[in-house]
Amino acid sequence: MLSVLGEESHLDRLSQARLTQLFLTSVLECPFYKGPKLLRKYQVKSFVTPCCSLETPMDSQLYKSVKIGLIDLLGARLYFASKVLTPYYYTIDVEIKLDEEGFVLPFTVNEDIHERIALCIDGPQRFCSNSKHLLGKEAIKQRHLHLLGYQVVQVEFRLFFLFPKSKS
Repeated sequence: MLSVLGEESHLDRLSQARLTQLFLTSVLECPFYKGPKLLRKYQVKSFVTPCCSLETPMDSQLYKSVKIGLIDLLGARLYFASKVLTPYYYTIDVEIKLDEEGFVLPFTVNEDIHERIALCIDGPQRFCSNSKHLLGKEAIKQRHLHLLGYQVVQVEFRLFFLFPKSKS
């Protein structure tokens, strides 16, 4: 998988990411499958890279609006984390952790977590053109996050155009 100069090529990196996602799909969606496994050395560590990605980047303007709302709702920035890398290589736009009673935990807490909420902040680039349908790679990501035990909450860009901004 190396180019002539000994550097990893973009195509090879993208192929590895696709193979990793295919492997992940077999593990999550077909737990009974006992066939060959993709060796760890061929798996990517993240589906987001500078050269190519199996995830669409988060819309920064939309994130700013969501962040302001979350701080207002939760009381402080310490109750959610952004761009969280899961053990299965996906990046969650925003993660919120809850304890057994449903109280929000600071994002630095790593024990006694009863539920994890993954906010998918879906800007227009994550949808098919002129459609309300997510791109396949985004639909797969959300399905996999759900299978991994996350409560997946989709925050669509259209929600922000439905409500006029208040003038303070």
